[in-house]
Amino acid sequence: MTKKIEPSATESPYLRGQGAAAKYAQVSKRCISEWQARGIIPFLKPARKVCLFRKADIDAALGRFEVKAV
Repeated sequence: MTKKIEPSATESPYLRGQGAAAKYAQVSKRCISEWQARGIIPFLKPARKVCLFRKADIDAALGRFEVKAV
């Protein structure tokens, strides 16, 4: 009998909750909350208490704050 290998949570393109998004972006949960309110990062709201973030959207948001070196 072979075991079925489940994909780990790190392989998913989505992060669940502000805490996971903050940890991924290495910022505070308050920062993620501010980004949501200001429309900097889009998020999915599939249920009342569930909020999903795409890793690509967080990477794009962080790219907006990049300062180019001379």
